[in-house]
Amino acid sequence: MNTLATSPEGDWSPAQDPEPSFSPASAEAQEQGGDYAFSDKLVLLSGRGSLEAETISLLLSELLSQHVQNAKRGITFCSPSKDTGCTYIAANIAVAMAMSGVRTILVDANLRDPAIDRYITPPAPAIGLLQCLNEDEMPLAEAIHHEVLPNLSVLYAGGTSSEAGLLASTRAGEVFGECLRDYACVIVDTAPANRSSDAMRVANILRYALIIARKDKSYVNDIKKLASDIRQNKGEILGTFLNAY
Repeated sequence: MNTLATSPEGDWSPAQDPEPSFSPASAEAQEQGGDYAFSDKLVLLSGRGSLEAETISLLLSELLSQHVQNAKRGITFCSPSKDTGCTYIAANIAVAMAMSGVRTILVDANLRDPAIDRYITPPAPAIGLLQCLNEDEMPLAEAIHHEVLPNLSVLYAGGTSSEAGLLASTRAGEVFGECLRDYACVIVDTAPANRSSDAMRVANILRYALIIARKDKSYVNDIKKLASDIRQNKGEILGTFLNAY
């Protein structure tokens, strides 16, 4: 699956806009999500009918028909380098999946520089994946934010860590395994591959990966290397999504 997005310049990349604003349209979504705040970069909530929303809807259709409807539940969203919009795509697809009626969990496994909370901001600092990985006795259900939107739960990163091997641990396999059992779709955002091997480790557990690249930013050789590394770690590439503007 090779999909070309055509988002306008500056409208989608969290690296270009580290403090996303919250549009009035997001207030309607916030009524459904209680005290959570939703970024206006969640385009199906704030920009229905826009080119960006149409692009997300097209990618959703492909993922539903080729992946979810074939009982494949996990998708690792990964990128060869930073500033590709990987988190943007992961967050938007998670919202789109939930809106289509698929019981979805969005997991922030970018422990180097977590950013899911920039798109769905919890009412207070949240524990999350990091605590589950460090504390074997912590029930996963206590870390998950359930029904942030109808059909959408979120497992935040819970902090930052540069510790190698956290996502290759037995405990990581248990956490993601529980998510795969409990949800119809598990979407996991990961750190850029040039910063760590975390994406390969998560793809090994979930089995499937979607590579996010950016026009005039990502290099073909870096994309090919990431795909090769994922395959060597027993992951399967669903395709490459190219952000272009």
